[in-house]
Amino acid sequence: MELSQKQWMYGGAILLAAVSATIVLGGVPNVWVPMPLPIVIVAFITLVLFPFITPALYLLVLKFLSPSHHFDKIVLGLIIVLGVLNTMYFQGSWDYGVKYQGQEHTKIVAIENIVGFSISLVIALAAFLKKSKPLALSANLLLFVVLSWCAFPYLGELP
Repeated sequence: MELSQKQWMYGGAILLAAVSATIVLGGVPNVWVPMPLPIVIVAFITLVLFPFITPALYLLVLKFLSPSHHFDKIVLGLIIVLGVLNTMYFQGSWDYGVKYQGQEHTKIVAIENIVGFSISLVIALAAFLKKSKPLALSANLLLFVVLSWCAFPYLGELP
């Protein structure tokens, strides 16, 4: 059974809002709620709107980019670019993570990121090779889940 475009859009947006909202559950960064830095910054600024930022970006990508015949390439490119940027972020903030969050926390969150981006990449590559729109939509949703949950995690000193 293939999902409709609206099911991908709204179902994915609801899932992403729930994942983004988990920041409230943790209170402080932990290995299960690493608190992505962009979400933390938006949470400090808006206090209420932060769970809706990633879903809004996801909806914009689906609305404007998914109709393209090159959507599989776009998703693959997004995963590669964001994966490289996330790796660079970890390299630059690793010492802060070890100092303020601990070595175990930093390693586990790094592994979560590697696994999340790797699975997204494998699905996106399969979508590209098979020219499968459902696989491209799945890779895109998984990318946004990773961005909402653990990518670019807050690794600094706790307030």
